[in-house]
Amino acid sequence: MNGMAWRCDFPGERVQLRTVRRLAAALLMDCPARDDAISCLVELASNAILHTRSAGGVFTVGIWSSRTTARIAVKDAGGSSKPVLRACRGGEMSEGGRGLAIVAALCARLSVTGDETGRVVWADLACGGGAGDPVPPDEIPLMEPTCDCFWGSRAWPSPAVSSAVFSGT
Repeated sequence: MNGMAWRCDFPGERVQLRTVRRLAAALLMDCPARDDAISCLVELASNAILHTRSAGGVFTVGIWSSRTTARIAVKDAGGSSKPVLRACRGGEMSEGGRGLAIVAALCARLSVTGDETGRVVWADLACGGGAGDPVPPDEIPLMEPTCDCFWGSRAWPSPAVSSAVFSGT
């Protein structure tokens, strides 16, 4: 897998999760951890829509990959509550509250940075042997200002990826 960095702003609507899933599948097609990365990314994007001020606003998705590591990240508009990694207790029947625990189980590293004005939650997944390339914590994608429109020219992937996303392949 060659190195790649990509990001895009999305409207804070649940209907966008399908597009996030398809873009990630196309961008990470050579990554052995693609399915896990997609599961993690969709969970983080869902959390941004459900639990932050990104609902009805904007959230940003970032995907970075190298030969051995894929990093997925979601930047949200912040909110009063912080992401919480809850322990899964046997017998608990609630339908929610397990998302970050699932992400943590699938990835090599999981972290959050930011505050009530905006957070980035990111996860690293190994795409090759071992734990992957170490990525310095201060090189977390998405902390710089994002483009001020959806589907900006910096954000849209190559025509081949775009056609794969919208043709359903």
